[in-house]
Amino acid sequence: MKTNEAIQREAERMLALGRSYRDEQRQLAHGPQVVPLPRVLVQFPASQVTTRRDFEPEPDAIHTHRRERHIEASIEHDELVYRLMERETETTGSGRILREDLPAVVMVSHSGFDLLHTGYEMVEEDRLAEFLAPYAERSETEETPADDRAVAEVEEVLETNLLADSDRLRAKAEIVEFLEGRLEASAFIAHAIDRQCARESPRVRQTERQEMRLTVDEP
Repeated sequence: MKTNEAIQREAERMLALGRSYRDEQRQLAHGPQVVPLPRVLVQFPASQVTTRRDFEPEPDAIHTHRRERHIEASIEHDELVYRLMERETETTGSGRILREDLPAVVMVSHSGFDLLHTGYEMVEEDRLAEFLAPYAERSETEETPADDRAVAEVEEVLETNLLADSDRLRAKAEIVEFLEGRLEASAFIAHAIDRQCARESPRVRQTERQEMRLTVDEP
């Protein structure tokens, strides 16, 4: 998950693209009956989650939900509008398409940061939910659900190595709580995303040191 600082920088670039789109459309001077097509400004990584329908025969019992999201700019009543869009396709394990939705509006805002943050958050929620699903039942099936191996695997997926030491300790404590069934998956994922967003972006520091060297001429 990107940091808030990185998302803010990306939002500034996205809004600049949106203003360029608006200026281009104004120069084209569309008539009142012609609506300019929206322009995609940001395409998020596609994500997918799987669900199981026990009443269906194998392999159709496993359903895959593929979600594609993007942010687009549009002109409505001569005003620039930004929309977060989502499109979902559901298929069975045999590849049969059950549902193929048209893009739907998730959010409308003038804030580039809010749109980007929501989009990246939804992608990360899907990724973590899919990965953590097998671990959610460990407290019921394993004698030691929070063993060192399971904790290390979850730490790697959460990228806790990027966090400050204090946040890494909190994250590890919550991983144990989650694996032992004492923390709901939704709350666990929300806390993990918040920590990743709030972490500091890595910076490269360059320092300059001036030195004066004295030499003594030999006779």
